[in-house]
Amino acid sequence: MIRAVLFDLDDTLIDHDAAIRDAAGALFDKVIPDSKYEFKVFIEQWISLNRKWYKKFFAKQVTFQESGRGKLREAFSKYGYQFSDTDADALLSEYWEDYVSVCQLYDDVYECFAQLQKCKIGVVTNGQETQQVEKLRRCGILSVMDVVVTSEVAGFAKPAPQIFQYACAKLGVQQTQSVYVGDNFELDAIAARDAGLTGVWLNRLHGDLQAYPRIIKRINRLTELSELIL
Repeated sequence: MIRAVLFDLDDTLIDHDAAIRDAAGALFDKVIPDSKYEFKVFIEQWISLNRKWYKKFFAKQVTFQESGRGKLREAFSKYGYQFSDTDADALLSEYWEDYVSVCQLYDDVYECFAQLQKCKIGVVTNGQETQQVEKLRRCGILSVMDVVVTSEVAGFAKPAPQIFQYACAKLGVQQTQSVYVGDNFELDAIAARDAGLTGVWLNRLHGDLQAYPRIIKRINRLTELSELIL
């Protein structure tokens, strides 16, 4: 019997990709107004650097603030810009406010939660505690969460099985009684399955199903989840 459903946050519950693109574009215009450069190229580079520097943070090679500064400096170095710690922190603070202000839930989230009223609900996310919790709060769903587990607090990042086990322990449920849903096939669905949970891949972008093993449950929208697991 399923007692708990845990979710990834970014690009599963919250449209992270759209928000980061909007905020990165605003950052570029702020630093290089009326630029002759193509800001779309910058946005793709920013997204790539975001992944790179978060990995360093997850690996505890840098602090969260250092990861932000590193990303900012690397992104603008090709345009000849350098930033002191003070200037970098000020820009990162503005970027964060721009980003979180445009973060929105996907339109299937509330209906999904309503279908899962008999289950405990939570989030397991690779990210910094304050930032991820604030996003949940501003998007209006923090109050419905029975648990929020970030890699910073848990001490482990997905795909490590310990982060999933930590969340289940916090909820007082067994891994076999828990489901984990996320948009990343390997990092979410496979990792959760390997940790003893039922892994569900949220295929929002309708990726090629032939490339993925059928042993993993899959859905295209969160509203398909209840029929799959309950």
